[in-house]
Amino acid sequence: MSPLEDDILVWHIVGKPLLEHELELFASKWFDYRELTPLAATRRYIDVYGEIYKRHFAENLDSRAAQYVKPLTVEKVFDGLAQGLRKYKRWFIGFWRGRQVADALGMPYHLYIDLALKFRMRYWNQRHLPQPEHLFGELDVEKIQKRWEEMQSTRLYLSDEPAYIMQNYRGIGHQDDYHEWLMKQAGLRSNPPEFLARFVNDDLLPLEKIENRYDDFMVERVNRYLQ
Repeated sequence: MSPLEDDILVWHIVGKPLLEHELELFASKWFDYRELTPLAATRRYIDVYGEIYKRHFAENLDSRAAQYVKPLTVEKVFDGLAQGLRKYKRWFIGFWRGRQVADALGMPYHLYIDLALKFRMRYWNQRHLPQPEHLFGELDVEKIQKRWEEMQSTRLYLSDEPAYIMQNYRGIGHQDDYHEWLMKQAGLRSNPPEFLARFVNDDLLPLEKIENRYDDFMVERVNRYLQ
């Protein structure tokens, strides 16, 4: 299907109530997805779901059979939608809503889906893994959000998108948001000046913003780590 046909199809399936939340999600979604349309982001989410689903199948159900598992793909989902199959509509809306929750939490999709499956499997007594529409229950989302906050303090999460390299900085909103993210992540570390300097050295953060944000003592400590 053409992109226009995709958009028309999605409009009829998802409906206005879900679509009207998309604008605000551009300010919260993980930085790798800030330049993606909601449909393109959902396609990315579906692709990631297939990868994580297969891994969880091996870990929780049957490691030998996992190599033969064929999880849902973007092509399979859209083929099913084009044929008007109801279960594909249910799955697609599940993907859309799950992706929206991940965007609201500001999480990379692979982390969100992995945690959603993990938490749901703790009380999932069926012989099959949870489906897309099962990955955004309120209690699970609360646990995912808490875990995501914990993860940030133990591991550094950075974007690989070229848009966030200083050579490509144009003062766009999501680029400034990324600078705020970097300074927040530095603040979670035991030695913030070292990490602030690392971001400057890696061309991810302008020194000027550090000088404008922090006091002279902090700036002096950052300068000790600059290359």
